[in-house]
Amino acid sequence: MGFAHDKASPLRLITPTWVFTPVGVFHLWCKMDFKHKNHLVSSYLTLQKQIQEIRDTICEGRPPTGTNTTLTPLPENIQDKIMAYLEKVSELFEQLVYKYAIDELEKSVKKEPVSATIMWASIQLRQIQENITDVHPGSFERKFGPLEPEERAYIAEITEQILKKLTDAQKLV
Repeated sequence: MGFAHDKASPLRLITPTWVFTPVGVFHLWCKMDFKHKNHLVSSYLTLQKQIQEIRDTICEGRPPTGTNTTLTPLPENIQDKIMAYLEKVSELFEQLVYKYAIDELEKSVKKEPVSATIMWASIQLRQIQENITDVHPGSFERKFGPLEPEERAYIAEITEQILKKLTDAQKLV
């Protein structure tokens, strides 16, 4: 891994040594660019989320899948040991981010304007509305077959009340 040198001046660099890796070709003196830094930050934030999911799973018994199943938390001595390792993992990765991508990290964790919150709330409310619409008798019966008249009436009444509440909530965003 050397450099090609000018014969007249053995210390003067003419061309870089290129390193071929599975993810690309790099020359040895290049600094991290924004893609490297953004990936570091993204990986760090993903790691933090994963550590929180593991904490929820082993300490609280909440599976990361979001299902309603409840798990039995691990014994506290095992929880403590696993979390100690993961805290060290987090600290070490944080060192990388702080050394090479602190500005990008600060940009990524800054709060977005309220308009972004409104946009996401609106999307989430529409998703709930779609889920409820799937249970409304018209859609429900098309997908799964006819209901008894009493079932149809009761489901229609409840889903219409829910949809009205969701419409009212959507008016706020």
